[in-house]
Order: sequence, then C-alpha cells, then structure tokens
Amino acid sequence: MDLTPLPSPEHPNPYTTTERRPIYDSPWIRVREDRFRHRRGAEGRYAVCGFHRTACGVLALDEADRVVLVGQWRYPLELYSWEIPEGGGEPHESPFEAVRRELAEEAGLQARVWEPLCFFHPSNSSTEEESFLFLATGLSTAEGHHPEDDEELVLHREPFGQCLQRVLSGEITDSLTAMALLALQARRGGVAAALDPALAERFFQRPDEHPSAGRSRWQNLGAP
Repeated sequence: MDLTPLPSPEHPNPYTTTERRPIYDSPWIRVREDRFRHRRGAEGRYAVCGFHRTACGVLALDEADRVVLVGQWRYPLELYSWEIPEGGGEPHESPFEAVRRELAEEAGLQARVWEPLCFFHPSNSSTEEESFLFLATGLSTAEGHHPEDDEELVLHREPFGQCLQRVLSGEITDSLTAMALLALQARRGGVAAALDPALAERFFQRPDEHPSAGRSRWQNLGAP
C-alpha cells in the first residue's frame, strides 16, 4: 500500500544556531556543543554526539527459521547482550559491504540472498547515528574470517518466535536486534511498504555518496 507522507509544518526548524564548538573526537565518536536561540524565546546549548561509522546489522535466518545471535559483553551497560551480527561501517564502505563483513567476522557465515529490511535513527535526541538493517538467508560457512582482537563472542541460534518473545520480555534489548525482529514480524503479518528509492540506494552506497543533513554538518562546523 502506498503511503502519503506524514504532515510537516511549513517552517519545521525552530532553532537559530549561533555557534558550533567541537569538544571531543575519537576514531569512533565525536561531540560538539551548539549555542542556539529558539523562536519561542529560549536560549541554550545543545550537545550533539556524532559517529564516524555507520551502524549496520543483519537478521540472518537459517533453513529452520532460526536467528543467528551473537553474545558479548557490552562495556557501557555492564551487561552481557545477545544481538544479531552488527558493527560499524567504515567511511569507505557501503552498509551492504560492512554488514557482509560483520556476518563473516562475527558468525563465520555468508549469505546467498540479501534484502534491505529497515532504516532508523536509534537515539535522535542526542545523536545523528543512522542504522541500516538487512535480512539474509541462504546461509553457508565463510572461511578465513575471525573476530577482532577486542571481541570475545559466543554464537547461538534461536527460533524466530522465541527471539521476539525475548525482545518483548526485555531480555534482548539491543536496538538493532529489536528493530530487525519487529520489522520482519510486521512484514510476515502483512504490513509491507517499499523503501523510498533514494533511501534504498543508501543501503548500497558509501556514506559520502548520500550524506544526511545531520552528518554533513560535521564538515562545516564554523557555519551557524
């Protein structure tokens, strides 16, 4: 079913930015502080976290409809987490190239069939991070790939329905995993919509070929 776009105000951006100041930069994240005036009169500061890499994940299903899960310790949460294979795409990689690499490195697998599944912003109040999720089937062993030196991973295959239950019970909390599972469940339930062609292209293009407005801002911090 074709959807008409949701309504948008005539002038949607209420902020006037007067200054942008970089605060921190690392190979993974960067932080800046913006000063702003809101059209309703408020003035303040807005801290924005940016990501050098693109968040990519793959819902890999085997012939028994089991989900390939990766278990690992998540340092910021101080918790062990079960997730789909995922990672950060380098600037020179398309999301598709990045997620194929992650599936091979983390799970030792390759897939015969790949489909874009979902695109979303995981935390849009504080970061411009973008997430690209794929569905992969026709799995087979990928030789010669290993996790990185700072990764200690455990593999497990779980029936799709049980994975959904674990998301809804709060046992699986990773946002990419939850979105991928719920997106596929919606598709299987008859909720289907084609990706916008411009967005669909971005699944197979490098980030600099289709930069978002939020991520482009980091290239020109001096301009308000």
